[in-house]
Amino acid sequence: MDAPADRDALKEKISRLPTSPGVYLMKDARSRILYIGKAVNLRSRVRSYFGKSSDTRVFVSFLMERVADVDTIVTDSETEALLLENNLIKKHRPVYNVRLKDDKTYVSIKVTMAEEWPRVLVTRRYKKDGNLYFGPYGSAYAVREMLRVIKTVFPLRTCTNGFFASRKRACMEYEIGRCSAPCVDFITREAYLEDVEQVVLFLRGNHRELEKIIEGRMKDASEKRAYELAARHRDQLRAIRKVFESQKAQEFRLEDLDVFATVPEGEFVAIQEVLVREGKIVNSQCHTFRTNLDPQEVLASFLTQCYLEDRFIPPEVLLDLDFDDHGLLEEWLTERRGSKVRLHLPQRGDKLKLVELARKNALNTFHVERDQQEQTEVILGSLQKHLDMDRLPRRVECYDISNFQGSLAVGAMVSFEDGKPVKDRYRRFRIQTVVGADDFRCMEEVLHRRLARGAEEDDLPDLIVIDGGKGQLGVAVRVMRERGIEGVAVIGLAKERRSKRTTERVFVPGRSDPLPLAQDTPESLYLQRIRDEAHRFAIRYHRELRRKKTLHTGLEGIEGVGKKRRQALIDAFGTLKKIGEASLEDIAEVVGDKLAERVYEALRPEAPDVDSTVDSESEHDDELV
Repeated sequence: MDAPADRDALKEKISRLPTSPGVYLMKDARSRILYIGKAVNLRSRVRSYFGKSSDTRVFVSFLMERVADVDTIVTDSETEALLLENNLIKKHRPVYNVRLKDDKTYVSIKVTMAEEWPRVLVTRRYKKDGNLYFGPYGSAYAVREMLRVIKTVFPLRTCTNGFFASRKRACMEYEIGRCSAPCVDFITREAYLEDVEQVVLFLRGNHRELEKIIEGRMKDASEKRAYELAARHRDQLRAIRKVFESQKAQEFRLEDLDVFATVPEGEFVAIQEVLVREGKIVNSQCHTFRTNLDPQEVLASFLTQCYLEDRFIPPEVLLDLDFDDHGLLEEWLTERRGSKVRLHLPQRGDKLKLVELARKNALNTFHVERDQQEQTEVILGSLQKHLDMDRLPRRVECYDISNFQGSLAVGAMVSFEDGKPVKDRYRRFRIQTVVGADDFRCMEEVLHRRLARGAEEDDLPDLIVIDGGKGQLGVAVRVMRERGIEGVAVIGLAKERRSKRTTERVFVPGRSDPLPLAQDTPESLYLQRIRDEAHRFAIRYHRELRRKKTLHTGLEGIEGVGKKRRQALIDAFGTLKKIGEASLEDIAEVVGDKLAERVYEALRPEAPDVDSTVDSESEHDDELV
């Protein structure tokens, strides 16, 4: 909609707003959303911004200088307004709102107790599905270590349900002692569930009870002269003790808690998140925001965005600050959990110690991040000077093209804000209009697609970096001119390979020679880091498409082998090479006798060519990880 022509027209519009609960969106003259808020009474709340108000928030004066229009969305309740507000914040990223940049949930471990033969899996989603969840864990290394011990010590199945149901004989996991082969009834369900119970004890940290159980089994096996079994139990004990000796989690006389402490300093607010599970600290992370909002408002908005994700909600959340939406947020969390949730500001005891510990960690992390931010500010200021920009290049986007002999050409875009990657802004492009290896036209298509949408949504960076020299830079300048993009700087970053030493060169529009920017300066290293990330992202996408195409041409043409059976074959054997090397009997166990003959005959002549492609792709992907 068009913005009102003046303040009088805007105030007239506001006077007609409904008195219902809802969300208001403040926009500038270009219809860009500046701020999103919620209200019990929309008319009263929005009107307060334009009159003499007791609202002393620092950002309000800056906001009101830019507001040219206000839109509203009516909701049935204040709770709905709370949820809608934060969903819109995540979608539109307003300038004056707090935005939780990394909205990934933590890694957890799930024991699938809802299945007849439970497995242990890694997940980022918490659901009420009858399964057991442990964590979350802030460290992927910690999760890998847990799974390594579980797989070594407890012989539970790790295969998919489809693979499990199709087995007629034990697989390799059984042969190497890492599965008890419940798929072919080599273990009773009662014995298998005993192993599952041990895994649960292990994940809950009840290692003393677990050690007693295994010690008893080891002695019993020794008395029966089952020495191999006794040695296996001995190795289990050693592995378990090693894991728990390395854990130094501080214990409290508490159960499950989430703890949040807030530290404001200058134009920054740091929120320390500490997760306690069964009395142990399992993770601690600091979130820092550059904002002029009050710490109470930052905390309220942060908590709502945080718990919008599919994550575990504990019965109690400890805070160091109170805020206006305390009761509303408590009611919403209670509804989501299905039982009472309490937002509590502790005054004494272990809970107060936890809050103080969180605040102490927030201060330490904040000082480190502040020093890093100051260094980043210096680098951005120097780049602004070298590139003759009107403003700091806080947000930088970099583009790269990847193809293999002109086939499966793709483009990639990465985004950095204040020196840090913002991965939810990364974009991948499948080239649609270019045939053959033409990087210039591919770059032109990618930029047209990205900038068209960016101009429409007023979502453009401060600086665009093109992976390439003067030719690619010329393409970018032409596209920006055709799209009417102004106020966005653009450069090309290319390597000089004429000598044995590789030298980075920075090209800017209107200049034939590269900038005299030494490649070992912080500014150049920052640009190289962004370019290398774009290159990695593009290559990863390209290899992913190549692998899919390879798998498609290997199995897709076999009559009767549909999507589910193709996936079952890949799950069972891993690669096309192993499918091609498998015996007719092994393939028949997965897809049946009739289809096995078709698969066997179809892959046997093509196995050498297909195998080499798949192997090389897998090897490169390992390097990326």
